Amino acid sequence: MLNLKKTAVAVLALGSGAVFAGSMGPVCSAVNVTVPCESTAWDLGAKALYLQSNVGDISRTVSTGAGRSADFGHNPKWGWGFMIEGSYHFNTGNDLNLNWYHVNNSHSGGFNGSRVVDVSGTALLDFSNPAGTTTTFNRESGTISPHWDAVNLEFGQHVDFGENKSIRFHGGVEYARLTSNATTYSSGSIATSAGSTSFNTTRTTDPSYNGFGPRLGADMAYDWGNGLGIYANGAAGLLAGSSKFSTTRNDLVTGRTVTVNGSSTTVVPELEAKLGATYSYAMAQGDLTLDVGWMWVNYFNAISRENQAVFGTPTRSDFGLEGPFIGLKWLGNVA
Repeated sequence: MLNLKKTAVAVLALGSGAVFAGSMGPVCSAVNVTVPCESTAWDLGAKALYLQSNVGDISRTVSTGAGRSADFGHNPKWGWGFMIEGSYHFNTGNDLNLNWYHVNNSHSGGFNGSRVVDVSGTALLDFSNPAGTTTTFNRESGTISPHWDAVNLEFGQHVDFGENKSIRFHGGVEYARLTSNATTYSSGSIATSAGSTSFNTTRTTDPSYNGFGPRLGADMAYDWGNGLGIYANGAAGLLAGSSKFSTTRNDLVTGRTVTVNGSSTTVVPELEAKLGATYSYAMAQGDLTLDVGWMWVNYFNAISRENQAVFGTPTRSDFGLEGPFIGLKWLGNVA
């Protein structure tokens, strides 16, 4: 009899504990993590890019005297580019994607009006300014042309987290080519005790980087329903390649042409991010998706070039791009 009472008390105690535990709030269940059913499909897509490039300290401001100044390369212009891609989808959410980004911008600037550099000053293009001479610049102008090509080959795995959330994990390789050619023109006169001599001179700089390496990323998406969705994508790469530059410059006094070259093997980290929204429309022969967003890309210390203040001394700078894009993608299932 005593044992029966002890058993009853234990059951009541456990039951009341369960009641109190349940009163703390609703019990949450874990979200099912699944992969899509096995299928085979192809997709083709293209995007129009409108990006602003940033090539670091290649830009500078030149004082023209009398409170005037001229910008060479500051606030680079926006320019158009494109991205094209194709994918093969297979198994349970796997895909093989090949894409190519291309941007080629150009920006020019300069000034008209005299700028005088005496024996104690430093001229923009002058590295031979001996005592007793005065250099007067009447016209200076410059053109900078950043160029970006990137080809990515990715293997992806699509994973669903419940009904509305999904992530595409991907890994692969990237090849990138970066250039930022700059040309500066200058004209004026050099005055000495013997008289004045006019000049026209040009300076060109051709930095470039070619790199290849692994790339990893994740494309996170949320489905609002009725074909609407938003996403946040991120990727990181580590490229090994060759960073080169070649600078040709004219001596204003002697008329000589001097060329400085540099080359080094460099490992460059790369980061990429996108934020955007999509709208998908189901068609008889597949799905058509409109994609609108903003992207950021940066290659760290990728550009090696001659220091424009100290001739013959190399410097390094990042190569970055940012801006909006809009594109279409067609996905067709294979029976």
